[in-house]
Amino acid sequence: MEPMAKPASVVKCEKHGLHYDSAKTSGCVVCRRESGELPPPRPGATASPAARSSGSLGTALAVTAALVAVTTLAMQLVQTQFQEWLRKTGNPSAYETGATYQQKQMEGVLKELKAGSTEPAETP
Repeated sequence: MEPMAKPASVVKCEKHGLHYDSAKTSGCVVCRRESGELPPPRPGATASPAARSSGSLGTALAVTAALVAVTTLAMQLVQTQFQEWLRKTGNPSAYETGATYQQKQMEGVLKELKAGSTEPAETP
C-alpha cells in the first residue's frame, strides 16, 4: 500500500513552518489568527493534548498506588484466613512454610544417616 501523497496545493508557511492548503485558506492557522481572520483561542484552552494529560498523570499514579496498597492488604488478609482454614483441616504439612517443611525433611535425613553410621559396615 502506497502512502498518501500530499495535494499540490499544500504548502509550508515560511514564517511559522506549519503546512496549510493554499487552495482553501490564505495562510497557516497562526497567520490567520494574527490577521484576525480566525477568532483568538479561548481562555483556559490548552495548546496541546500533551499539556492537558500531564495534569492527570499524577492522579493516575496516585490511584494506581492506592489500588496496589489495597490489593496488597486484601491479599495478606486472604492469606491469613487461608492458613487458618488449612490449620483447621488437620494437615500440618499443608500450612507449614517451605523452610519449616524442608527443615523437618533434613532432620529426618540426618537421623537416617546417624542410624546408618552406627550400624557395623558390611564385609564382603
